[in-house]
Amino acid sequence: MCSYNRINGVHASESHELLTGILRDTWEFDGVVVSDWGAVVDRVRSVAAGLDLMMPFGGDELDDDVVAAVDDGRLDPEALSESANRMIALAERAAPHIRSENGTFDTDAHHALARDVAAQAIVLLRNDDDLLPFDSAESLAVIGTLAAEPRYQGGGSSKVNATKVDIPLDEIKSHAGSEVVHAPGYTTDDNDSHQRSELISDAVAAARSATNVVLFLGLDEHQESEGFDRTTIDLPSDQIELAQAVLAANPRTAVVLSRGGVLRVAPLLAPAILDGALLGQAGGGAIADVLFGVVNPSGRLSETIPLQLEDNPSYLNFPGEFQHVTYGEGLFIGYRWYDARKMNISYPFGHGLSYTDFDYRDLSVTASTEGLTVEVTIANVGKVDGREVVQVYSGIEKSSVARPVRELKAFASIDVKAGGEQRVSIEVPRDVLAYWDVRVHRFVVEGGTYRIDVGASSRDIRLHADVDVDGDEIHLPLTTNSTIAEVVSVPDGKDALTELVKSSFPDATEGDGPGLLAMVGSVPVDRLPEFTTGTVTKKALAEKLDAINNSAG
Repeated sequence: MCSYNRINGVHASESHELLTGILRDTWEFDGVVVSDWGAVVDRVRSVAAGLDLMMPFGGDELDDDVVAAVDDGRLDPEALSESANRMIALAERAAPHIRSENGTFDTDAHHALARDVAAQAIVLLRNDDDLLPFDSAESLAVIGTLAAEPRYQGGGSSKVNATKVDIPLDEIKSHAGSEVVHAPGYTTDDNDSHQRSELISDAVAAARSATNVVLFLGLDEHQESEGFDRTTIDLPSDQIELAQAVLAANPRTAVVLSRGGVLRVAPLLAPAILDGALLGQAGGGAIADVLFGVVNPSGRLSETIPLQLEDNPSYLNFPGEFQHVTYGEGLFIGYRWYDARKMNISYPFGHGLSYTDFDYRDLSVTASTEGLTVEVTIANVGKVDGREVVQVYSGIEKSSVARPVRELKAFASIDVKAGGEQRVSIEVPRDVLAYWDVRVHRFVVEGGTYRIDVGASSRDIRLHADVDVDGDEIHLPLTTNSTIAEVVSVPDGKDALTELVKSSFPDATEGDGPGLLAMVGSVPVDRLPEFTTGTVTKKALAEKLDAINNSAG
């Protein structure tokens, strides 16, 4: 599916470079490209670019435009035929898999699977003094409208019809061995100060009456959805006020978050926080399973949670000006930005706690022509079985381009019994070490010493090792605009220019030491005739460069 926006001045629906050059020619995609709803600006140009299906149907007039464009030569008929053939191929490919009207499926089995997946996705952000899991025999207060009216999926075009929906409050009651009290605490609609005060007062009373508290907080569909951007990452003010009051009344409070995007959690001083995100129709049961220890949490954050919105790498660039956004952060998005700037954050990318503890031991990293093989032993040193997500990051200190301190390159999820250990081997394909070289318009693996970090998050690095990687050869023709440093860095370049450099800069006579390049390395070679008052001629320089290029192949 193509998006609405322009990329480098060209609408995505009309970009031949994206839809054909990259998607089909480079990535070998053989399917159909469909537009986002209303993303086509010009039907003729979109067909020429490689877009197949316009959504919604634009009417006969637009079809007539396509026919007319073929007739008058504005559209290559071959492009239209290829698009039609792709649609036919998709229909033929899909036909055997279309379920009949009388088809059946096991809704209970699917729901059970959804519950397992949701439980594994829950991220335990914090668990001070092992507050979780709760003892089912202890009294419990459940606070929050979202406990009784869960938000379990996105809205708009992402909404699907659930076969059934687990209510967190009901599922918690089914686990608890004692009475559970509930107070809504807030509404998802705007409420006046009097109503807010009453809701918080009732919630505080419920919190005081119980040994433990589960506080459900988050955003409703009208607060985040497709079609608009949030202007804040804060929780609604009434929920923050509620959280502060409940925690003051009963510090043994675990917060459960429901949200589609990142929420600022710095104001939440709860000893335990579960990030539930949007868990799907079985999320209510999954939350209860984790709260009471039926499932040991193993989810990991896919985003860094910053201390404040202003710390975000795109904060100064978005939404831009005059419908134009500059991606000034470059590759430094998410954890790459925060780690490069050594910024304080709330929780790092890849973070997620467990009800047990894991040790990392005996790291081994070997390089081959296929990439890297990373081996490490994971020991479960706790008292319960658990799953650990082992993350492999790489970085290269001396790079010719701006690169993040570390980037996630591979990971593995492993189950380890309490008291046991497991040796895990993780392959890092060579191509994932590459960067896009704008000079040669392809991905290139840079040679050098790579630091391989292995750990439980981008900030929780347990072990590291250095490994040497052979780089790809790049042959860039030298021109008169090339710098002296660039010339001497290629084979035969140093010898060819040594005498020219010495005659141009007679005081720089330290041989091939760093002082020489520091002085003249950034000077374009076409300045040599000028600096030598004609001693080095343009013709002689051109001949030298041709000879170097020819010897390099």
